[in-house]
Order: sequence, then C-alpha cells, then structure tokens
Amino acid sequence: MWVVGLKVGIYGGSGYAGAELVRLLAGHPEVGALEVSSRGYAGRGISEVFPQLAAEGDYVEPEEIDASSLDAAFVAYGHGESAAAVERLLRAGARLVVDLSADFRLSDIEVYEEWYGEHPAPALLKESHYGLPEVFGVPEGRLVANPGCYPTAAILALAPVVGRLGAGVRSVTINALSGVSGAGAKPSIKTHFVTANESVSPYGIVSGSPRHRHTPEIEMMLRRVGETPEVTFVPHLLPISRGELETIVVELQDSETLPGAGDVLGWYAEDYEGWGFVEARPEPPHVAHVANTNRARLSAAADVRAGKLLLFAAVDNLLKGAAGAAVQNMNLALGYPEDLGLEHLK
Repeated sequence: MWVVGLKVGIYGGSGYAGAELVRLLAGHPEVGALEVSSRGYAGRGISEVFPQLAAEGDYVEPEEIDASSLDAAFVAYGHGESAAAVERLLRAGARLVVDLSADFRLSDIEVYEEWYGEHPAPALLKESHYGLPEVFGVPEGRLVANPGCYPTAAILALAPVVGRLGAGVRSVTINALSGVSGAGAKPSIKTHFVTANESVSPYGIVSGSPRHRHTPEIEMMLRRVGETPEVTFVPHLLPISRGELETIVVELQDSETLPGAGDVLGWYAEDYEGWGFVEARPEPPHVAHVANTNRARLSAAADVRAGKLLLFAAVDNLLKGAAGAAVQNMNLALGYPEDLGLEHLK
C-alpha cells in the first residue's frame, strides 16, 4: 500500500523523551506512517499506556519495524544502549537516524571512554553531526547526535560569548537546575516523590569533586566555537516535572573588558537571527516561560562590582532539551522548515 508522507520509527517510545516524540510526530504534517517500539509495552496500545497521547496503534518489538523503509528513525535509549541500535539502523538503510543518547555526541574516542567507558560503535563517531543547528548549522549526513538538555542551554548561552571573547575568558561556572523528568523514567531513590518533593539537591559530585557526564560535551562543543577553559558544571534536581534553568558565571582575564548586558543581548540577536526557537530578553527567564515549548530563552547581566558576566538560559528539558530538538533536527536534515509540526511550541 502506498503511504503518503514520511515513514518514521521511534525506538524506546515509552520513556519520557520517547513519549514526547510520539506526541509530536503523531501530529506532524509530513509523517504518513509512525511505528513505535517498546520492549516493556509491546502489544499494548500506545493510548492505553499513555492516555494523554492521541496516537493510534500499538507498541511493537524493535525487530518488527522494517528499518530499511524508514525515512527517519529516532533512538531514545539510554547511554551505552543506543549505539548498537543506531549501527543496525544505518546498516539496514534508514535514511536518517537521530540519536537522543550521549553515544555519538563526543567525537573524541578517548574523551568518550574516560566518561562513559568502551564505545560499542567507535567507527561512527566521526560520522555524527552534533544537532544544535543554531550554533553548528543544518545537520549533515545520516546520523544526528541530539544534544543533552544541559549542554543545549549552556552552549546556546555561551557560544556567542566564547566566540567573541575567546582567550579573554578565565573561567566558566554553570549552576544548573532541572525537573525530575531529566533523570529519566526509570525510578530511583533520588527521583521518588518523598525524596525529591520540597527539596533541591546537587548531584554529579564524585569523591568530593564535580564530575557530570555533560561536562565534556559542553567543553568540546564550545571549543569548536572559540578558546574555552575547563568548565565547572554542577547540576541540581528541582521538585518539578519538567523545565530547566542555568545561571552561568563567566570570569574574564581582565575585568576592565567586561561587556555590558546590552552587548551580550546584541550578540544573541546577531548570532540567532532567523532561528525561531531561541530568544533573548533583558529580564532573566523563568522555567515557566519555556515549559511545554521548544523555546530557549536567554538573558544576561553584568556584575560590575565583581567583574563577572552572568548568563541565564532556560529550556524545557523534554522538548528543546530532547524530543522537540530531535524533530527540529529531522525537519532541517530532510529539507523542511525547522518549525514544521512544532509551530505550536514557540
């Protein structure tokens, strides 16, 4: 039977990001056929598992999807689990694969292995395109590495600054806060309601030192833009469902060269002109400003007394930080407008 539109597959469609992909792609005007896999829910109706999703059909086993016929495949597995699936999809002939894990974000194999361990498909690292189009352009090739939610906010806020100040930056400290959905759907002691509710806690501190896996991703991508020092990154868990806010402190080598907030807002306007999902405003963003949207909201302030630049970035960790960005990347990679099927999320 001839199907009009794109044939799309979602692998891991029952996690938080995977369910968002189902919601977005089920209503995408160019998607003609959508198949969604889930090992835990195979055989059950998608709308039975997630009644809030107006999606037809059942979850299937991954092997039941004909990868050779896919125009686009989204892999929403955990870190270390995606690489093998991505390799199979590319070998089978899928036209485009967008991976939401960290498996293909770090092009340097030594850096990857330092933070994640042995890579299952190292030959593909050089083939992946880091999917933050506002900074690195329209995705090229068949494999898109969708950025992490924390790096998305950090890089969007920092890239215009690093690109202009470069060696003039002495240090970068990122204080990041995210909703509980950022920790994934698999329950743990730190994500139980009684643990997370009415509390805020830092995490990613190993042996008394910050060591979160998004740190090398932020550093590596910023160094593509300009000279960047090592970054101090400390994430925190907020007792909210979704949304993310970062306050970034940039210390300069010479405080007398400190730019004003208006200068930075001008850099944002210049660099992100024409990109519909990034906006800069004078007032600092709130999580509520971006929740349930694919928007990144940026702002800046100059602490003249301390000689430091403050940057602010807010995103929805499940949309601009995951599924929304993935659909945006698919649109651009296949030649569609970036906001196709996402217009309502601006």
